Amino acid sequence: MGQIIFKIWYLIAILPFIMFLEGTEMLADYLKKKEIYAHWDVFHSLIVVLVILAIFLSINGTRW
Repeated sequence: MGQIIFKIWYLIAILPFIMFLEGTEMLADYLKKKEIYAHWDVFHSLIVVLVILAIFLSINGTRW
């Protein structure tokens, strides 16, 4: 039972976080290689995700 709970927790919480970090690192490497922006980090990615979430919630009629 403990292994099933751990695997569910891993799929819901830990794996998306690791994928987010790896994606941010890949995007930062790409931007540095193309000389577009040299200082991209996790906080920039988090801001982009939060802005997209705010736009999505605003379009769907969520009241602030």
